[in-house]
Amino acid sequence: MPADAVTDTLALLNDTHTRLRGPAHVGVLVPWGNTIVETELPRLGLDRVVYHYARLVPARRYRDPDDFLAEIAAAVPATLHQFARLSLAGTLVACTSTGFLTPEAYQDTAVVDAFGALQTLLHDVKASTIILATPYPTRHTQIQAARLQEQGFHVIAHASLDLGLLDDFTAVTPDRIAGLVHGIDAERRSRADAVVLSCTAWPTIDATALLQHELGIPVVSSNLALAYSAVRLARAAEA
Repeated sequence: MPADAVTDTLALLNDTHTRLRGPAHVGVLVPWGNTIVETELPRLGLDRVVYHYARLVPARRYRDPDDFLAEIAAAVPATLHQFARLSLAGTLVACTSTGFLTPEAYQDTAVVDAFGALQTLLHDVKASTIILATPYPTRHTQIQAARLQEQGFHVIAHASLDLGLLDDFTAVTPDRIAGLVHGIDAERRSRADAVVLSCTAWPTIDATALLQHELGIPVVSSNLALAYSAVRLARAAEA
């Protein structure tokens, strides 16, 4: 990692936020069953960012997790209309998996999804060699690792809790997340520039602080990355 690289992503977020001159409004599209996004974003203390939430509701019932994600992604264009009367600095899609599995569903819309937000924050902390940790099924974690590789990142190791995509991720504890990362080979951990905690549906703020303290490298979570992109959108609107 370069000598001038950022090692504390929470501090970077707060520093970037303090440069805002006034309040900014940002839309957030949230998968209908996700209760973590609206809990974590306010905890980050960005009092100059006003979030407006809308739910991404599938058009039909589904039985398969992949159908669920496809339906969530397909709902983005229509759900954006709920923000039509608002003056927003930009809109976020608070789902990481749609960004690496089905981004074509909303590629013609002006949104930033959590997968793109993760990459932006990784670039800004000058991280190129990363560890990926997720609650996802192993297959989806492997797909995300491959997509990150395609985007120029070296995924030196990845680990997952191997939960079902339709399972409840909200009860995953910071210690369990930290244990998932510490379960990766120590030699590989020592070569990583950053840890990525992917998924907006598991609680990661406390785990981010814990792992940064223990490992001494930046930790980038999906919700932290969304907040960072919200501030970037706000600063661009001010400019």
